Amino acid sequence: MGRVPQGEGWLAMLADDLLALFRSDVVDTAAPYLWSDTEVWGYMNDAYRMFVRRIGGIPDTSSALTRLVLAPGQPTSAVSPLILRFRSAYLLSDGTELKIVNEAGLPTLTTSDYGQLNTQRRSLLQGKVTHMVTGMDRNAARGLVRWVRIPDRADTVQLSVQRLPLDTVEPGFEFGEIGEEHHEHLMLWMKARAYGKQDAECFDRGRRDEYTQQFNAYCAQAKAEWNRYKSHSMSVAYGGL
Repeated sequence: MGRVPQGEGWLAMLADDLLALFRSDVVDTAAPYLWSDTEVWGYMNDAYRMFVRRIGGIPDTSSALTRLVLAPGQPTSAVSPLILRFRSAYLLSDGTELKIVNEAGLPTLTTSDYGQLNTQRRSLLQGKVTHMVTGMDRNAARGLVRWVRIPDRADTVQLSVQRLPLDTVEPGFEFGEIGEEHHEHLMLWMKARAYGKQDAECFDRGRRDEYTQQFNAYCAQAKAEWNRYKSHSMSVAYGGL
């Protein structure tokens, strides 16, 4: 099975290897296949993204989606739909940390909590940005954030986020953003999807449910392990989950 070095002590499985392993496991190695390559690639991509979602996302402070441009007079900025959670935000110009507030919680805030925030959010007051408001529109899929106050000067906001994978699984893809120990376990969700296919030769409710439960249990274990790792590491350079 081909593995690619990703730095000292790190090995990444190629997606092609996982596809071959899947076909071997479900005994679907000869054409015509029960599950086409297109279907298996789809299952694999879904498994990768689902695993990352279940463990809370990939920590990111350096990719392009972690920098937002503040434009004078513009009350909102677009953010990537790959972002699952905003952890922190600060202005690159002077390092000022921005308070992250959810739109749903704004009406309950008092002046003792955030100064003049309630007044500012309802006005067109411009000035130095102090807050980033998320959750403006559930249909926006986390596509916008609101600034309080409206920026009166150009600046850049640096984010720390938890996000979905940046790339789509395809031939030659390396699962470099998650640890090697997780790669083969993606097959659990792939097989759950495969046995859920609405086809007389493929559908198997028992196997679908069994693999779904196994995948959910593995994700819960991986998330618990990651949380324990974070709790014992005050300052660690991130190199993969």
